[in-house]
Amino acid sequence: MKNIKEKKECQRLRKSAYTRRVTQRKPSSGPVCRLCLREPGDPEKLGEFLQKDNLSVHYFCLILSSKLPQRGQSNRGFHGFLPEDIKKEAARASRKICFVCKKRGAAIKCQKDHCVKNFHLPCGQERGCLSQFFGEYKSFCEKHRPTQDIQWGNVGEEGCILCCEELSQASVENIQSPCCSQSVYHRTCIQKYAHTSAKHFFKCPHCNNREEFPQEMLRMGIHIPDRDAAWELEPGAFSELYQRYQHCDAPVCLHEQGRDSFEDQGRWSLILCTTCGSHGTHRDCSFLRSNSKKWECEECAPSAEATDYIPESSGDIPCCSSTFYSGGHVCGDTSLEEHPDPSWTDLLGPSLLEKPESSGGRRGRSWRS
Repeated sequence: MKNIKEKKECQRLRKSAYTRRVTQRKPSSGPVCRLCLREPGDPEKLGEFLQKDNLSVHYFCLILSSKLPQRGQSNRGFHGFLPEDIKKEAARASRKICFVCKKRGAAIKCQKDHCVKNFHLPCGQERGCLSQFFGEYKSFCEKHRPTQDIQWGNVGEEGCILCCEELSQASVENIQSPCCSQSVYHRTCIQKYAHTSAKHFFKCPHCNNREEFPQEMLRMGIHIPDRDAAWELEPGAFSELYQRYQHCDAPVCLHEQGRDSFEDQGRWSLILCTTCGSHGTHRDCSFLRSNSKKWECEECAPSAEATDYIPESSGDIPCCSSTFYSGGHVCGDTSLEEHPDPSWTDLLGPSLLEKPESSGGRRGRSWRS
């Protein structure tokens, strides 16, 4: 009997010591949230710190307050929460005492029937309370919060998959995956992952499940932002995709100002390879027609050995698919195939032109005498 009384007394002393630590916090010199009386803090835990017209609030405090309506449009007030409504809610909360720090201003109430506990959002997070960020945005105290039956005998020994650290036996700090029963994560790791990947990229890190996993994480109090992923919001994240290749790769560049200089139109306009787009040439450097818009670099164009054109003498008609240089470099002007010179067909005549044959899966032309 004496041991039971001693244990209860120790628990009472620990709770009173924790309460003293909470209530003895130093007063803040900067702006504080009107609903929880705390500084900005961690946005993953308290949300964005919003300020307007000498009124400051945490975004999570807005959406989790028990009696705060959202009567405005999303572009009015604080995401639709009007300043006058926020002040009324702060006045109502000033009559409610937080069961954790014993101070007034507790705007969040446990949604379990017949539970009368009120708390500040930061205080509740420190004590193990849980808030849901969907539907009615309910909050629960540490006794009535949703739980999971984690079977530690089936959990692998590798620890948290996201941080590779050991898992604590405290169920409040861990979350089990609904689709992979052997995967258990730290709550803080899952929240960071959700804050980074956001709604459109949030999935099970183990099996990529996009249905059961997000629903269970929402039930267990994980906030999944409805926005693009963090890596897509970085300034200039995709700026390299808008950069166009700007260099002449012809064997001999004829432009007086060099390979990196070009004009928008005319003989010194830069034509990029139609296949890879990673090589370019001045129109005159590859002897392209003035109306030619297609060109292939040496790596993408068929090699000279692979063509079916076999000249019989130096006076034969040149191949229409490529322009040959003395150095052996091939720069294909593909527009010649689509728009051949009519004088060639008139010169050859229909009796001299043979139907194209297939050679190695590639079409070519051969000429008969």
